[in-house]
Amino acid sequence: MVSLQSYCRCILGPRWRPSVQTPPPSRVLQTARKRNLSNMSASEIRRRYTDYFVRNGHSLLGSADIVPKSDPSLLFTNAGMVPFKQFFLHPHTAPHKMITTVQKCIRAGGKHNDLDQVGYTPRHHTFFEMLGNFSFGAYGKREIIRIAWRFIQDELQIPEKLLRVTVLESDNETYSIWRDDIGLDPRRIVRCGPKDNFWSMGSGEGPCGPSSEIFWDTGDTRYAEDDEGRWLEFWNLVFMQFHRGTDGVMQPLDIPCIDTGMGLERVAAIMQGKTNNFDTDEFQTIIGGIDRLPRSKPFQPVEAHVALTCKRIIADHLRASSFLISEGVCPSNTGRGYVLRRIIRRAARAGRRLGLSSPVLPALYPSLETAMGGVYPELIQRRDHIVGVLESEERVFEKALDKGMVLLEGIFFKAEKNAAKILSGADAFMLYDTHGFPIDLTQIIAKDNGWTVDIDEFDRIQRQSRLSNKMSWKGRSARHDSSTVVAYRELSDGDALLVIDPSPFYAMGGGQEADTGAITVAENSNSGALHQFAVSRAVVLADGHTTVLHLTDVADKQYLLSTGQHVTATVDMRRRYGNAVHHTATHLLHAALQKIVGSSVRQTGSQVHFDGLRFDFTSSALSEKQLRDVEKQVNEAALSNVDIYVNEMTLEDAKACGATALFGDKYNPQSVRVVEVPGISMELCGGTHLHRTKAVFPFHIIAECSVGAGTRRIEAVAGVAGSAWLQKQLEHTRVAAGVLGANRPSDLGEKAQRLADKAKAEQEEVEQWLRFAAANVQPMATHATALGKQCAPTLIQVLPQSERFMTASSSAQLVAARASHLRDSEPHFVHVVVQGKAIALGMSPENFPGMQAGKLLRELLCTFPGKGGGASALAQGVLENAVTDIAQLKSL
Repeated sequence: MVSLQSYCRCILGPRWRPSVQTPPPSRVLQTARKRNLSNMSASEIRRRYTDYFVRNGHSLLGSADIVPKSDPSLLFTNAGMVPFKQFFLHPHTAPHKMITTVQKCIRAGGKHNDLDQVGYTPRHHTFFEMLGNFSFGAYGKREIIRIAWRFIQDELQIPEKLLRVTVLESDNETYSIWRDDIGLDPRRIVRCGPKDNFWSMGSGEGPCGPSSEIFWDTGDTRYAEDDEGRWLEFWNLVFMQFHRGTDGVMQPLDIPCIDTGMGLERVAAIMQGKTNNFDTDEFQTIIGGIDRLPRSKPFQPVEAHVALTCKRIIADHLRASSFLISEGVCPSNTGRGYVLRRIIRRAARAGRRLGLSSPVLPALYPSLETAMGGVYPELIQRRDHIVGVLESEERVFEKALDKGMVLLEGIFFKAEKNAAKILSGADAFMLYDTHGFPIDLTQIIAKDNGWTVDIDEFDRIQRQSRLSNKMSWKGRSARHDSSTVVAYRELSDGDALLVIDPSPFYAMGGGQEADTGAITVAENSNSGALHQFAVSRAVVLADGHTTVLHLTDVADKQYLLSTGQHVTATVDMRRRYGNAVHHTATHLLHAALQKIVGSSVRQTGSQVHFDGLRFDFTSSALSEKQLRDVEKQVNEAALSNVDIYVNEMTLEDAKACGATALFGDKYNPQSVRVVEVPGISMELCGGTHLHRTKAVFPFHIIAECSVGAGTRRIEAVAGVAGSAWLQKQLEHTRVAAGVLGANRPSDLGEKAQRLADKAKAEQEEVEQWLRFAAANVQPMATHATALGKQCAPTLIQVLPQSERFMTASSSAQLVAARASHLRDSEPHFVHVVVQGKAIALGMSPENFPGMQAGKLLRELLCTFPGKGGGASALAQGVLENAVTDIAQLKSL
């Protein structure tokens, strides 16, 4: 709740101060006590409220059940208007036009959950009572404001100077009613925005309207900087005068309605001069009973403020649990039963901290009967059942608490965790899921020991555990499935198409190869002979549900298959497992790339098969270090061996969870499949995956290359295929070691380096000899001619054969070196050098503008058949026939 002072500061600026001097706290409390000599009890407030509205024409109805009978959207009745929702939608169906109630409410689950604040704040409760009056077309805002003000002034006698009201900033009518009809000082009327003073049943279609809230000034200056503590909102008047359509447009209602709610505990605190609801009479009756309960020995006393908090928790939780049990709710691990279990166990733990003998709640139950049994006779009528459930649950929890405390103490004293003092969400969930230890108790105990709980991780794991691990095909791990033939068609090539229901085969999709396997069918019931059809692939139809199997070589057995035939489907689990390993590996790889390379990395495609994967992504070229870091990151994620969760949810929920979708793909907004590796990856995916990450190890990147502008491709292997790849590399290494004479693979590097050094030295020697030979070799023959359209002067030399240059590559190197040497030493000629079949042409582009060596060589090769080409200054080629005689050159 936003405070009144906050409203005023928003509207009037930070310098706003209350215009009326507020008495000091002691005077406020003295005034309250003097004004209420009878110290108006909660029972008296209930009686005065209902009597007052009955006198004003309202029909008094009893409290509806805490468990809503006709509203599955709510765990509990959490407000006075809940039982009348349908009448706000259809006022003409209401049994009475004016109604008043004292409604039992629970706020300990779902959207409205105050459980964790109970005991630590003055006004949060799991169980509370709401005083309400409702009009279904009988009167409007002017009448209810007048009625409410008269009740405050005449019945409660609260001084005007201790009251403030808020109105919707655009609701001039309500403002005028308070100012002109009621005569309230305008400085006590604060205009607020729709967020604070406009009510609707959610954000969709339905009745809605402005509201006006009434505040009590506690005068407690301790909350000068905490406005919520200073100002107490105790009555909310809602004027439902519009209907919001599906398009968001609001139209005036034909029959406006009124809905008001006033918290009994808050009014009791006001009337009894208390600043804390737990100090009022009914709570004090229960808390007084706590002080009379026996203590267990030995007992270590706790600090006074801790003891007070524990007592308040017990008192509140005894009320809530007793009323829930009285309406048939039983402790369990789901829904309302789980909320009840949490409440009971939280109270039991508070009792243990106080050193109270267990069970606490059954022993304290007589105090609840004294405080509230006169108003709610069901507490007395169902006493035995309520006490029995409380005792049974407490005793079960006592054992769980002892075990949980042992486990927690073990975690607290682990040396490696002591420094951070953070209890992991996984440990907290283990206590909750395995030992029934509520997370709020874990948080409280952790806090007592100076620890914190990773509640975000806990919530994620809990959410995953509640969602079913549904798959988009049947038979996640089943090798065999008994199925029925739905459709069968033979193909002209001797193959066939088959549809069975159910089908355990995963069809090609999401880049993953389809399952293979077999279909087995009995020849007839008498012979018992079995025949098998090979399934080579599976394809899903456009409807997204029907899987078509491709059968091979069925020509001689097609008579065995027909619609309605019972068959056994067998999936090749080795292939399925390999696909799952590499599909999970792609998710880990994607996450690793985003972490190492950058968040801009996006998947553009993938191919998953049982013995490897291919992954395309947006990025520039990766360095060798980046590749090794990515590889290391994937292997570390694999060895963390975390559970992999496969959940189905709406697309909106998946996006809210942070799931990554493949750009360009279309998804069903009603149901998508989310694969999550907690803390590492969460993606929308329809493929097969592992249960845990460990099987991805070892992961190796075997290639990385470009497949287009800004797109890279990684090829990798993982798991069993990764091990096989490693073994193959090791075998290559052993072969190389044998060739190089290395005794051990570890010596291979040294041997290879020596060989490389030797080869480098020899290459340098060859280059030196080439340079020498190019300058000093004497041609066997020389021929002068002219080449090209410009008739460039040309010298053609035929070099003699040499033992050193017997190979084609060495000859090519020699003629190229000779042509380059002649080009530089005699730039005014075009030089053609031939040795055997090797030919090279060198020329200076500066001396022969517009001419190119490559083009001239190609012209020359028209006379001497061969092939070749080159750049502007040097061209090389290979002749079909070796030139061995000068006479062959004269043909030019």
